[in-house]
Formats: sequence, C-alpha cells, structure tokens
Amino acid sequence: MDKKRLNVKLVKMSYEYKEKLIDMLEEWKADIELNNTNHSPWAIFKNDYHDFDRYLEELEIREEKDGLVPDSTFFCLDTDRDRLVGAVNIRHYLNGNNYLTGGHIGEGIRPSERRKGYATAMIALALEECRKLGLNKVLMVCDANNIGSEKSIINNGGVFESEITQDGSREKRFWITINEEMVETERLVLRRLMPSDYKAMAAWDMDERVYKYLMGSACKTPEDPLVWLPKKDPNSRVNILMLVTEKSDGHAIGIYALNHDKSRDVWTLSYVNRFEDWGKGYTTEGMKALIDHAIKVYGARNFEGECAKVNTGSAAVMKKLGMVYDHDSLYSKSDGSETFESEVYILKK
Repeated sequence: MDKKRLNVKLVKMSYEYKEKLIDMLEEWKADIELNNTNHSPWAIFKNDYHDFDRYLEELEIREEKDGLVPDSTFFCLDTDRDRLVGAVNIRHYLNGNNYLTGGHIGEGIRPSERRKGYATAMIALALEECRKLGLNKVLMVCDANNIGSEKSIINNGGVFESEITQDGSREKRFWITINEEMVETERLVLRRLMPSDYKAMAAWDMDERVYKYLMGSACKTPEDPLVWLPKKDPNSRVNILMLVTEKSDGHAIGIYALNHDKSRDVWTLSYVNRFEDWGKGYTTEGMKALIDHAIKVYGARNFEGECAKVNTGSAAVMKKLGMVYDHDSLYSKSDGSETFESEVYILKK
C-alpha cells in the first residue's frame, strides 16, 4: 500500500459505523489475548460494545470526575476502503493523573493495518482536533520499546523530552508544538516554560542571592526542578509560566508568571531573574507585556503582587507597572526559616 495515498478521516462513533467497529474490536481483542499487546486507546475498550447504546453513552468523558478529564474519541476511517483502521482519544487538558505518562493523545491502529502509515496520518488529524480545543503544545507518551509509535509521533513533529519509569514500565515523553505562545518586547522574548528548560533555569535557581526574598530555597542541582516542572501544563489558562530570554544573544533571563485565583478573579504576578540581569529594567518591560497579553488573550482584569517591605527593587517594579499599594501583609519562606513583613499592590484594568 502506498503510504502517500492514504485517504483517511476521523469520525465519531454512531450506529452508521457499528458493524465496522465490532469487526475492528474483535480482531483487536484477539490480538491482545494472543500477543499480550496493550489496549490503546483505552477509551474504546473500557465498555462492552455488545450494549451499543451504553458504549456510545460512555465512550467519552464530558466533565472531570474521579481524576478523569474531559476527552474526545475519534475513529479513523479509510474512505477508499470504507474500513475502520484505528482510533484516537484526546484529553482536553492534563491533570495529576496524566501529566507524566498519559499525555493529551492516546492512539492505536488495529493489528492488520499497522506499519502502513495510518498512525502518522491519524495523529496528524488528531492534532487538528487539538488545535480546535485551543491546545498549543501536545504531550504524547509511548512505551520506550514501541518503535512504531515513536516514529509516528516524530513524523508529526514530536520532540523527545525525557524517558521515565512508571510502575516498572519505561516510557518516552514527546512534545508536539502546534502554536508557540509568545510575547515579545523591544529586548525580550517570553514563551511557555517547558521541562527541557531546566538547565537554563540553573542560572538563577542555584543562586542563593536570587532567593533572598523568595518563598522557596535555591536548588542544589540543576535537575531539582524536574520534580515539579513536568507536572506543569504549558497550555494552562490559569497558570501562565513564561521563560524569558534576551533577544540580542538568546540567554535566559528568568521566569515571569501570572496565576489566576478564580474565586477572587485575581491574577497574581511573580518573577525571578538571574542575578546578573538585575537592575536592567527587564522585569518591568517583560511583566508589562505579559499583563497586556493576559488582558487580551485571557480576559484578565485584576492583578495583584506582593513583596517584602525591604525588597524595594520589587516594589519599584510594581509601581512602574501602574500598581498601587493596597495593604500590609506577612509571608514566610516555605521552610519556615524566615518571615517577612510585606506590601500588597493591586492593578485594575
């Protein structure tokens, strides 16, 4: 079969495709029993298709429950042959259960149609569905020894991030960029922070001077951020973490962030720069652009920032951003080693 001439489309399951579904799943389940292959995507196997109404009703998750996030399930139809060749399940966002090993897309091709290019074609179509969901970056995970799946991911622009071991199984993580969310200023470029940025972060994360007034503590090794960094969703609409680089030479300056407290409808700003870039006006320039971006893209209106009273530099930044003093407060370092009297500044747009 000529891989370049595959005519496929994604379809939602209905009575129109019932017999084709049964044909595919019976072949697939026989292979699983015979060769102990995996059930991917799990969504199409979780219910008994003999009760087809229930199968349709429970095929997709409509709202987050019991740690499971909303998803969409599509079946790949070869239109030339009028035959279902595979299926793909798309999680609308990531949470604690699937940050590391689940990913956004779970996919599988029926045994008789593997190694014909269908997986690559199906993932490409799935990425278009991810684009419709507003996803900019898509995480895909496969077994470390699944060469076919790895190739289909790479064929769609997947960039290897890391290999992890979960419950005794080795899995590879890949990110596919659909759209790079970027904010630019005269001197800076801000983009979503990714796990692969951990080495650049060492320039400030391992510097005790940088952490003088921060709640956390300086890292001991460059790898320390990998405890939390892979668990951050770069598509999050409430936790915006941006790596900041200097345009002239590309070096990483720091991380600027906005976090949305939905209960108060307030975006809390935070920032950290490497020590060598203090006093250059980068924070004011970058945070102003990020605030404007949040207003335009996320509908942000209310902003809040807090700094230690002795941290006059940070207070000056907030004033330059147009923020005004609101009230006094207190905060402590996460290890309890020090408590600071602080000032809270607000900005309403």
